[in-house]
Amino acid sequence: MHDIQIIVRPAQVADIERIMQMRQHARRVVMHFGYEDLMQMVKRNACLVADTGPLLWGFVCTAGYQKNLVMLRGLGLLNGWRIDDGLSHLLRPLESMLRARGDRFLMHLAVDVWLAAPLMRQGFVPHDYIIHFERAAPPRPLLPDFIIPGVTLRALGRHEITDLTLLDHQAFEWPWQFSSGELVKWLMTADRLVVLEHDQQMVGYTCVQVHGEHAQIVRLAIAPAWQGNGFGRYLLADALDFIAEKGATYVTLNTQWQNVSSQRLYKGFGFRAIGRRIPVLIKDLQEA
Repeated sequence: MHDIQIIVRPAQVADIERIMQMRQHARRVVMHFGYEDLMQMVKRNACLVADTGPLLWGFVCTAGYQKNLVMLRGLGLLNGWRIDDGLSHLLRPLESMLRARGDRFLMHLAVDVWLAAPLMRQGFVPHDYIIHFERAAPPRPLLPDFIIPGVTLRALGRHEITDLTLLDHQAFEWPWQFSSGELVKWLMTADRLVVLEHDQQMVGYTCVQVHGEHAQIVRLAIAPAWQGNGFGRYLLADALDFIAEKGATYVTLNTQWQNVSSQRLYKGFGFRAIGRRIPVLIKDLQEA
């Protein structure tokens, strides 16, 4: 294998079927998205393939996440190609391409256990862990138990995206902050996005999606200056009541291992951690 010239190049539309076939047959593949997403990434020049012409050896795909931060979303290696060799072949040109575009960090959520240690050998560093929480939808309304005088829940106006983005960036540390574009997307697609107002100030917000029996609390944020006043409990109770009204039977959400206050809030509402902690790996491309 060491005598074979493996070329790494930008993926083309003609490579999509080859990538999908590798997804089906290779043992080492990370690809938690479908054909349409892959097509968009290829068209945006966000995928590289390694091949010798007739044989596809591997692929890597990325997606923009935040300014200067890119997510490693897909990766596959031919059966028999050593993991470290394959990663080195794919990541070196990928990182050069990202640096040339002005990106600073490359991040991967290590859902697939096999990839975490090899990426760390390539210079990725554990930044945090994602924890999944779950509970049943409440059998009775919860909000009456958490009423706060003088607060209002209301829809977000389109002209308030800048204010909401600022609140989100105050409430969450890098790299978990939503961009204004992401918030516009959630405003357009979420089943419920409401802001909490107190003393004519926007102090928090929630974002909820419902898919049949399953609901997800996508976001719950309180501005730091207003934390500790019961607003988080108020928003969480309202979100759970909305979910129950929509007929969902269980609710999930994610938080970070280092976000102890959020974990305390969710556990106080009967959420329990499920599954394993997902490592969040980040590589600083300027140090590479």
